[in-house]
Amino acid sequence: MSKPAPLIGITCEVLRNRQDPSGYNLLCDHRYAAVVRRAGAHPVLLPFSLSPPILRRYLEGIDGLVIIGGDDVDPKLYGEAPRRRTRVIFAKRAAFETWLYREGRKRALPIFGICYGMQLINVLEGGTLHQHLYPRKKNRKVNHRGGGRNFHRVRLVEGTRLRRLLTVARASVAAEHHQAVKRLGRGFIAAARAEDGTIEAIEHPEIPELLAVQWHPERRPASFPTRRLFRRFVLTCARYRDR
Repeated sequence: MSKPAPLIGITCEVLRNRQDPSGYNLLCDHRYAAVVRRAGAHPVLLPFSLSPPILRRYLEGIDGLVIIGGDDVDPKLYGEAPRRRTRVIFAKRAAFETWLYREGRKRALPIFGICYGMQLINVLEGGTLHQHLYPRKKNRKVNHRGGGRNFHRVRLVEGTRLRRLLTVARASVAAEHHQAVKRLGRGFIAAARAEDGTIEAIEHPEIPELLAVQWHPERRPASFPTRRLFRRFVLTCARYRDR
């Protein structure tokens, strides 16, 4: 009998409910679940909770964690005040993902941070962020903010795990962000950069179960980088399940 597919938890965006000011909506782009399923795992959405029993149950039940995109990491976490263009993410979502990340790291749980997810990981590991990148008219090499179909090229850094995984020197990726890594977290290195030098992926030499990219691989599900990234992540989750 074959083993069951790994179960991968995916966090959700949290938005205020305009009809009910005391409530909120949980949202998740269906493409996150689709690429996880396509890579051979079962996706499960994780509604935020700050209840210790529920949090522990989440970690006991999943074999991997995807922290999706969203608004901006609170600059207070890296010693800065929010600037005019900074849109601080829903605080309870940030607290939820912070707990999952820190406790998951203690368990060596495979974790994949995407866009805001990568930025949160970098900040939790002692790094900082550029709160706002220059608009395109001042930086014509790369349009980071773009939109749903904005693509640009990244250079995979020689000698990194990411470069070995993707087997290419450059790749075209889908991106939409106005912040980026400024100072790397402790022990982390840049694994990919845009043509203007912006860090587009990070990794830690001693944490092989961690993936973190600034771009949105789920928006190009059939692309070679997306297929390689998620297949490797699912295989890592399967090994975690079988420990």
